[in-house]
Amino acid sequence: LIACCPAPASCTALRSADKGSRVQRGDAKRFMRLVAMSVQIGGALLHHGALLPHTLVERVPHRERLVLSFILEFLECSRLPAQLLVNGGYVRDMLLQKQPDDLDVSLCLRKCEPGVTVATIMDSLPAFALARPDLAVSDVQITTILSDASKDKNVDTAKMFLSAGEPPVKVEVDVMPTIGDEHYDDVNRVPVRDVRGTPEQDALRRDLTIGAMLLQVEHGAALPLRDGAAAAADALTWTLLDYYGGLEDIRDGVLRSPYPNRQPLKQVWSEVLRSPEEQLLASQLGIVPVVDAADSAAEAKMLQRVWWVKVLRDDPVRVLRALRFSAKLGFTLHEDFWWAVP
Repeated sequence: LIACCPAPASCTALRSADKGSRVQRGDAKRFMRLVAMSVQIGGALLHHGALLPHTLVERVPHRERLVLSFILEFLECSRLPAQLLVNGGYVRDMLLQKQPDDLDVSLCLRKCEPGVTVATIMDSLPAFALARPDLAVSDVQITTILSDASKDKNVDTAKMFLSAGEPPVKVEVDVMPTIGDEHYDDVNRVPVRDVRGTPEQDALRRDLTIGAMLLQVEHGAALPLRDGAAAAADALTWTLLDYYGGLEDIRDGVLRSPYPNRQPLKQVWSEVLRSPEEQLLASQLGIVPVVDAADSAAEAKMLQRVWWVKVLRDDPVRVLRALRFSAKLGFTLHEDFWWAVP
């Protein structure tokens, strides 16, 4: 990916050009609706598109900030228009004001050339670490653990161990692309995936809203060349992406699946309940189409119920995950979970 390693100053100069695309907000009306869903956490009013306050960011270990800053510097030096996103339980734990662990990141590669993948980016990082000792990451080891089924189904994942800080300490990071549409079959639980999805699509495939929030990480004002790697890592900005109400569910102590709130129920119904037998069983369980399409509250409720069916059918182990999180966090399972559980 890199024919030569640009000087740090030239990498920094690339940043301002990309600030205009900081958050994929969609249309203004939808963004304002998401902003209106504000929740007080850690002394700050948080909503979709908000910057995390220092009180939450300081919970991120310094070496993990160094690692994220290192990846960002590589993307900028390589002129790759990719978004770096922290996802899953790491974000959930930060918002629960706990110490986060298990750093999982996603790369949104939609604007990159087709040949750019997680694998090609990972392959370039060890040489980049050697060429840029100023970034405080001295070694990068890549291990990709994929089953044969995963390889066949276009799952592009990697596990990295990066030696960061002084003295160097290994930091483990799992990396995936943002996933778009995914389809399961009856043979195994590895889906066929579109690896050029949007952050919003990637969030929708999660099983719980509290784990569907993302943090878009970007370099702040500090420049690595002038201020050093530690200052650049501490100046990272963390923008919260909450497309499906995870903040509200954390506030209310509710476990709920995200659902496609911009798709009509009729479309989702036909995608989830494909056969006459499935539709008959659904109706026997009280999962029926909404007669009055103008009744938005009833439609949203049924969308939630139908999507729970998809979430649990795609991976029945999610039933146990939901029960485990309910016990662990003391959260209440959303009432529609019990309509959809097998």
